[in-house]
Amino acid sequence: MSKNHIQHLAIIMDWNRRWARNKWIPAFIGHKAWADNVVKITEYADKLWINFLTLWALSVDNLNKRDDDEVKKIIKLINSIETYLEKMKIENLRFETIGNIENLPIKSQEILKRVKQTTKNNTWITLTLALIYWWQDEIIRATKKIIKAWLEPEKLTKEEFKKYLDTNFLPNPDLIIRTGWDIRHSWFLLYDSEYSEYYFTPKKWPEFDEKEFDKAIESFNNSKRNFGK
Repeated sequence: MSKNHIQHLAIIMDWNRRWARNKWIPAFIGHKAWADNVVKITEYADKLWINFLTLWALSVDNLNKRDDDEVKKIIKLINSIETYLEKMKIENLRFETIGNIENLPIKSQEILKRVKQTTKNNTWITLTLALIYWWQDEIIRATKKIIKAWLEPEKLTKEEFKKYLDTNFLPNPDLIIRTGWDIRHSWFLLYDSEYSEYYFTPKKWPEFDEKEFDKAIESFNNSKRNFGK
């Protein structure tokens, strides 16, 4: 277990297609390796007593800027999550999503809702997939909810605003990991990450293994968290 216990770990899973390109294999194989690694890393996070694991799986740009065939294959992978229900039951895993899943096909929305409903009473680890997620979109949708709720301006506090975000059920992330070479947050969980530690690794997501996971934990343990004090 981490010296500074990580309650909530978030990961930006990047460089799946480039991992495939470097191996001269189809991009979809990279996405399949992405899905396989989600299972492996979730199991390892479970062993480390991490309570919440949030994985950025699909951004708004991924949906809008990639060719239709690739998007269809990614959607098919998302739909396959229902095949892991028995495993989730055994591991006492609760499944959630954040992001604008209403932009996914109806079939995908129904599958995700069924999995969330089936696992809602599981209590060991909460796995959240960020799907059709973009922080600015989350803020806009939260603002619309506030307007519809006729909330009086003087009652809008930081804590109250949080209630309208997709992440309202999640504690703030202690550690955010980004795989691949990029050193940026890409608007991921920006409202919640005021005091989050970051760990950037050159490992592409399909290469991100338990050993690299341990390095991220070690980096977190060596950090001095003052929380603004």
